[in-house]
Amino acid sequence: MIRNRVVIVDDEVEIRDILSRIVKHENLLADTYADGREALEALQESHDDVVLVITDIRMPRLNGLEFMRQASQDFPDTPFIVTSGHGTKKEIIQALKQGALDYFEKPFGVKEISASIRKVRLLADEGQRTSQVYRNLVEKRLLFKIANEIAMVQPLVGGLTDEVKLSCCIPRSQLPGMRMGLHELIVNAIEHGNLELDSALKHRHDYLDVLKLRALDQRFCERRVTIEVVIAAAAFTCSIQDQGLGFDWRSLPDPTDPENLFKPHGRGIIMAGNFFDEFFYNESGNQVTVRKFFKDIKV
Repeated sequence: MIRNRVVIVDDEVEIRDILSRIVKHENLLADTYADGREALEALQESHDDVVLVITDIRMPRLNGLEFMRQASQDFPDTPFIVTSGHGTKKEIIQALKQGALDYFEKPFGVKEISASIRKVRLLADEGQRTSQVYRNLVEKRLLFKIANEIAMVQPLVGGLTDEVKLSCCIPRSQLPGMRMGLHELIVNAIEHGNLELDSALKHRHDYLDVLKLRALDQRFCERRVTIEVVIAAAAFTCSIQDQGLGFDWRSLPDPTDPENLFKPHGRGIIMAGNFFDEFFYNESGNQVTVRKFFKDIKV
């Protein structure tokens, strides 16, 4: 789908009109809203053709910063430009930290806004061309070996899902589930595989301290988790192997059966299994492989 719509959010009619004229001059479509709540509802109904959001910081009902935060959670790739006539330096800095690409104080210059819109559009066009190139991807392999540091898991999983988003034909609505599933399985490999921690210990208030001490223990500190990933346009495969003793995976309920989500034993693994089409362990139970297919999915 061609991205040619700019969402304009401002409680001042005059500003909305000025921005609409600028957007139309750039041969883009303008949708205007008086506050962040209206704009957020509109984005949730339709966002695939949105190339840019221009929002004021100070607005009734839902201000620009909160609107940006909520919209970015659902649509992380949507670029923002912020404007304000009364915003404080703290608010402006916060907007930039939240990912705003540009900031303009009112009254702003037409040429400056136009130049910023053209820059954002250029980036969007480059992103679309990159996506088109990656549709020709045959296969990409990634291999990681990580230490027993839980803090490393989230950025690793974030990088993997970014690769999936770029390389695979997958609806973005499925990415959070994949991210959560991979996170759960890698953390399990560290905690219960390499560090041989019992699940019952998680109920302790000092569990994080126990985890850190265990990771320094000479019996476990040299162990690593190996994550091997194969990415293709139609499928994603990930094998996660620890250096622990393994476990009897046959005692677990079927992780791909949604009914087993309500069973207390192995709930984390069961949740992870429901995000993938295939889910299986090796014989000893110290390696799990998950696979998701995208061939028949229409994006």
